[in-house]
Amino acid sequence: MLSKKYRLTKHGSFRYVYNKGERLGTSKFGLVFVKGKSLKVGFSVNNKVGCAVTRNKLKRRLRAIVREFVPMLNSAQIVIVAKPAAAVCSFDEIKAEILRLFAKAKLIKDETV
Repeated sequence: MLSKKYRLTKHGSFRYVYNKGERLGTSKFGLVFVKGKSLKVGFSVNNKVGCAVTRNKLKRRLRAIVREFVPMLNSAQIVIVAKPAAAVCSFDEIKAEILRLFAKAKLIKDETV
């Protein structure tokens, strides 16, 4: 489980990131982020992605992947948005895609690259 201090949970926090944030995306995931004082990560998986089992499995995988990257990330509020194409991806494909998005957004600390 992603530690509570790194979670973005409140509706207002998500709305702030969506309104003020920069957006990047691929065919499987979107990334919205605002650089700030502390690291907070939230996940958004729409009903179009699949049934509840599929959405929850995808969120569990995303949380596990982000937990690995937490020490490498700069301070920012981040929302990872899953698109319907992400439902059929393997764990390794998701991990590579998320790492690519973090690198493209320059959210990875310089000493870890």
